[in-house]
Amino acid sequence: MLVTPDAVAARRAEDALWHATDAVLRRTGAGGSAPSRHPARKAAAHRAGAEPPPLTAPPERTASAGEAPATVPPPRKAAGRWAVDLADPAPHLAAAVGRALASLPQGREPKSGTEGPGAVVRAWETEQAAVLAETAERLDEVWPAMLAELREGVRQIALLAGHAIDGFTDFTTHGAVFVNATRLTVGRTGLPGWVRLADALVHEGTHTRCNAAAFSTPFLVPATGSGASVMTPLRPDPRPLTGLFQQTVVLVRQTVLYRLIHQQAPLSDLQRVAVSERRARLLEKTFQGVDTLGRHRTALTPAGEAVRAGAADMLAAEAAREEARTGRLSGGRA
Repeated sequence: MLVTPDAVAARRAEDALWHATDAVLRRTGAGGSAPSRHPARKAAAHRAGAEPPPLTAPPERTASAGEAPATVPPPRKAAGRWAVDLADPAPHLAAAVGRALASLPQGREPKSGTEGPGAVVRAWETEQAAVLAETAERLDEVWPAMLAELREGVRQIALLAGHAIDGFTDFTTHGAVFVNATRLTVGRTGLPGWVRLADALVHEGTHTRCNAAAFSTPFLVPATGSGASVMTPLRPDPRPLTGLFQQTVVLVRQTVLYRLIHQQAPLSDLQRVAVSERRARLLEKTFQGVDTLGRHRTALTPAGEAVRAGAADMLAAEAAREEARTGRLSGGRA
């Protein structure tokens, strides 16, 4: 469960989540004008105060009483192999960005002055939509199961402008993922924009998948998800165990993504080197995540332990592939 992309399982989890959401909205009449299974409808259900968060949702991902009604711009569907909504600025997205900014650790507050806002949702441009279309095409070629799962859970992609946030998800707006617009451009190491966007979508889409699954399936023993915090590979600040749990799944999937890109995607020599280096760094972080999660196995339910074990097995296989390719083992032992 969770570690290997599975569109059928993702659809079942989404069905259960949205069934509960629709029940809240029917009871309260709070759905507004947002279409079915739209992140704005999820925000409306949270505002109604009658829907619990998922069992592993970070505590800062809670509803804000001041959010605007669930009215949204008409959807703008992406072209190509994934007709996801290219989100325009809207109240439910702005509220989510506000929560994300408020949850930043000390020292990462929004920058001001000539550098622009900390983070705001911006409209998609034609060139950016083209990068997304290429990303979907490449994902469909190298990892079709991942794209199929993304289609089930991700309803909107919101682009961020600003320097404070690289990307995030927010369970209150479930189905929306937020990605900084810079991720659609060539990176400093030479990674092309479509690779960096694929990385971001796998990352944020996996959080979406975990949140939907956790709505029905407890992965952590009650009271541990928001209890003692631990250091995690992807954040400089201590996070609840749920953060470590989800990061571990994210990292294993990212490691697989970069192997598949390296093996199958059309890349220049420089790009192939950048992909290889990125994968090596991800392997090291994945070892950290799996090792740390293994030290907290008593906090995992049987379902959570199955995910941890699956992540450890997949990491071992990925490390063996890397050792066979390069003659050396990255990271440590799972």
